[in-house]
Amino acid sequence: MTRSGLKPRRIVSACRLVALGTLAATTLGGVTAHADSETTKWSTTGAPGQFLLAAVAGNEQPRAAQAEGGAGGEGGLTESSEVSLMRNLGFMTGHLRAGMALYEAGDLKAAKTHMGHPIEEKYDAIAEPLQNRGFGNLKDRLIALSIGVEGEASVEKIRSLFDDVIAGVDDVRKNSPGTHADQLMGLAALTRVAADEYRVAIADDGSIKNLHEYQDSWGFLKTVELEASRWGADDNADIAGAANKILEQVNAVKTAYGDLQGNGIKTPDSNLIYGAAARMELAVLAVE
Repeated sequence: MTRSGLKPRRIVSACRLVALGTLAATTLGGVTAHADSETTKWSTTGAPGQFLLAAVAGNEQPRAAQAEGGAGGEGGLTESSEVSLMRNLGFMTGHLRAGMALYEAGDLKAAKTHMGHPIEEKYDAIAEPLQNRGFGNLKDRLIALSIGVEGEASVEKIRSLFDDVIAGVDDVRKNSPGTHADQLMGLAALTRVAADEYRVAIADDGSIKNLHEYQDSWGFLKTVELEASRWGADDNADIAGAANKILEQVNAVKTAYGDLQGNGIKTPDSNLIYGAAARMELAVLAVE
């Protein structure tokens, strides 16, 4: 599937790719890789979410890792404004996906908290670019959904309102003036947010101490999976390849998740998700 209206990708020099590969093999800015015969395990030696992923060639400056909550958002690489917007859109839809699944499961109380968060937590951060691009009515769609949930409308009605919001977000994505890689890097950044939320949700003994944050993390990863699946069918082979690598990482962390109530978790470790986010970033950097 081709995404129209996006700028052509930038070509990464061979020298830059060598630098990326060398750095990835040695360090991820506080995350050390321990390889064994079956998988690569990640353990933090610094603050979670802080990675130095790329030293670039020529006169370019390296991408600096940001402290959690800094200029790059909820940790990770310094982001362009378009990557931040894509991440924030995913943040909103991740909340909504968790809320929709909970609503359909009959957990209306939990669904209400998730459905209200996109307006409460994130919309102000994206209001100006959406308004400037002619998508200011997305807020009205979000409010209509929130009101419907608060009024405990039928599942069919809420699903219709939810689909209307998702369609609005899809329109924003399709009309983005950014690159293909910006869209994919937004998914990697959202995965890092999912790791942050998961770290807050899981106690040291592996039990869930904050179910709401766990559900947020679940919703964010679901958004990454669905968006990457769409990009995996793109006509641009490099973009499709990077998207499929993102999907590989999503599949690799599914053992960290069970159902929406936290049942069935096999690997309750946020480092698994941080490592996946880092690999996603490297995959996208290779085609930027």
